[in-house]
Amino acid sequence: MKHYKTLFIDLDNTLYDFSGNSREAYIAVYNLLDYDRWFRSFEHYYEIYEEYNLRLWALYAEGKITKEHLNAERYSHPLRVVGAPDPEAIGAQFWDEAMKRLPLGSRLMPHAKEILTYLRPKYKMYILSNGFTELQSRKMQSAGIAHYFDGMILSEDIGVNKPNPAIFTHALQVAESTAEESLMIGDNYEVDIEGAQRVGIDQVFYNISKKDLNPEHPQPTFTITSLLELKEIL
Repeated sequence: MKHYKTLFIDLDNTLYDFSGNSREAYIAVYNLLDYDRWFRSFEHYYEIYEEYNLRLWALYAEGKITKEHLNAERYSHPLRVVGAPDPEAIGAQFWDEAMKRLPLGSRLMPHAKEILTYLRPKYKMYILSNGFTELQSRKMQSAGIAHYFDGMILSEDIGVNKPNPAIFTHALQVAESTAEESLMIGDNYEVDIEGAQRVGIDQVFYNISKKDLNPEHPQPTFTITSLLELKEIL
């Protein structure tokens, strides 16, 4: 087995339970802004929001839309669907209130702290994320995991997103590491795994949802369904 020296780890839904934390924040804002005026329930709102949000994030990762467009569209779209008045202004208000709450969530993915405690003495570790600069470091502080890492490499800071090979090449330069001695760990096949493959970095696909991969696509170096399985690899 290869002797890795450097780990690049995705943050959202790999270590930090972004889905759970953001859902809690959105419920609070939904109630604050009395969205029951337009939606049958929070679940009704969130179903519309989440389907469109995933599509927008895929476009953002490909560099086809800006951060500003992503945020404007994902919060105004559900309001347009139900015919709410002035969806752009109300959606912007939702985003403003959500921004106050999103960095405060402290929930982690299962076994995240245990595995970070195990890995920290053995490897250099960097967060490698497409998340927004103004949120990521605050989320790590809220969750109590910032001290495990040697640094944080964010797409917004360098102007390209995963899976663009340029961000992985930049990460290697920051870490003073080579592709052969590095490993990428992430939950998004298209963004984390395919991106790392393009520059020759081995990968761990955190397939917590146990979804089937396309057998015609290049397979990850490793696949896990629990972070604790990293102990068998590293």
